[in-house]
Amino acid sequence: MIEIFYLILLLLSVILNVFFVVSLKKSFNQIDKLEDWIINYKNLVEDAYNKLKEVDNRGIFEKDDDVGFVFLDLKQIIFSLNKKIITDEKDQS
Repeated sequence: MIEIFYLILLLLSVILNVFFVVSLKKSFNQIDKLEDWIINYKNLVEDAYNKLKEVDNRGIFEKDDDVGFVFLDLKQIIFSLNKKIITDEKDQS
């Protein structure tokens, strides 16, 4: 009787472990996708900022009160993303 109980307990343990491993693998895949999305978003923002700087090669728009806030906001977004990504890379190593 005890052997059957242990066998059932062992079987349940194996089933639960397989379930947890599959769940963990799916979670890691989702994390990888989100990391790629964040890096792509950062690159997209940097490209947009660089194109704006290229268009405004004399700095007229950047110094303008009405349009200059766009440049400032883009700089702040890029700075925040870089800071977060660099912090996360340090945590992983």
